[in-house]
Amino acid sequence: MTTDELISLLRSATEDDVIKALAGASITTPLADPSDLLEFYQSVVDVLLGTRAGTEAANRLRIPPGFGSTD
Repeated sequence: MTTDELISLLRSATEDDVIKALAGASITTPLADPSDLLEFYQSVVDVLLGTRAGTEAANRLRIPPGFGSTD
């Protein structure tokens, strides 16, 4: 993905995309810490690319830690 494509993708973000990104990230608002800003940015990109949904679906199929788990 080129820089222009990424910028276009970020500009297409909706309020719902931002809410999904905040819900799935371990950050709190206001975003004052640089690490929180970076995690928020990465979360928004994951939501927009659809990778968050794939990861969440895969996690639901995993065996929970404990007996029979590979974790």
